[in-house]
Amino acid sequence: MARSEAQKAADKRYRETHKSDLIKWATWLKPAEAEEIDAAIKASGKNKAEFLRWAVGELKKQNENK
Repeated sequence: MARSEAQKAADKRYRETHKSDLIKWATWLKPAEAEEIDAAIKASGKNKAEFLRWAVGELKKQNENK
């Protein structure tokens, strides 16, 4: 279903208001690596952002135990 012009305008206003709330963070991977990582993340039941937050938490735990 296509978004109306009013909805598109509201989306734009929302993005402008909240543009500093989030940033896009990306990296380059080989296709096989990306497929393997995507499959592991999907199997975990998390989305990519949730998985990344979890992984950072695990690294912090490991560093605290050194």
